[in-house]
Amino acid sequence: MKIKIRSNYKTALILSLIFIISFSLTTFAQQNLTADKLTFEKNEEGSNIIEATGNVKMLYNEIEITGDFARFEQANQVINFENNVKMVMENRTLSGDQLTFRMEDNYLEIQGNVRLESEEFTAESNKMTYDRDEGIMNLSEEAYIDYGTISANANQIRVIEKANRAVLRGNVSGQQNGNNFQADRIEILDKGNKIEMTGSAQLIFNPEE
Repeated sequence: MKIKIRSNYKTALILSLIFIISFSLTTFAQQNLTADKLTFEKNEEGSNIIEATGNVKMLYNEIEITGDFARFEQANQVINFENNVKMVMENRTLSGDQLTFRMEDNYLEIQGNVRLESEEFTAESNKMTYDRDEGIMNLSEEAYIDYGTISANANQIRVIEKANRAVLRGNVSGQQNGNNFQADRIEILDKGNKIEMTGSAQLIFNPEE
């Protein structure tokens, strides 16, 4: 009987070790940080803080982020990138001066010379937030978008990916098929095939050549 108990204990221990190793490898495969220099330290709460300098690159699932400097708070799963920041995800590329990515809730904020390029549209601003789970982007501070037949500037631009919809608010002006327009608010629907303008809306038709 004793031999049987010892054998079961060894089997359970081996299975536990295999599970831990497999979990560690899976985590490592999903999240990888490299740089010319990595510095590790613990904060007052005892959590790991990792600073990366020079040719910083982070791989997180299908996302790749690069920059000159990064600070990773491991316990909170928050990483901050600075200078020459570039983020490649799915079918789009996002660049700017500073990026904060909260991995646990899949939320990011980027500031300074923000530019987003995708198959559907191109957008620029000085600040952008992106809730990746909800598929909602908010661009502010000199926001611009080129979406289908429209190119426009506005105080704020909100893109709702799941609905193929963009809403522009505040001092909206731009062009659509060569015609100039301005309004307080415009809504771009169906990837630019439908447009609604409200609030002092004005469309100036340019003569066709």
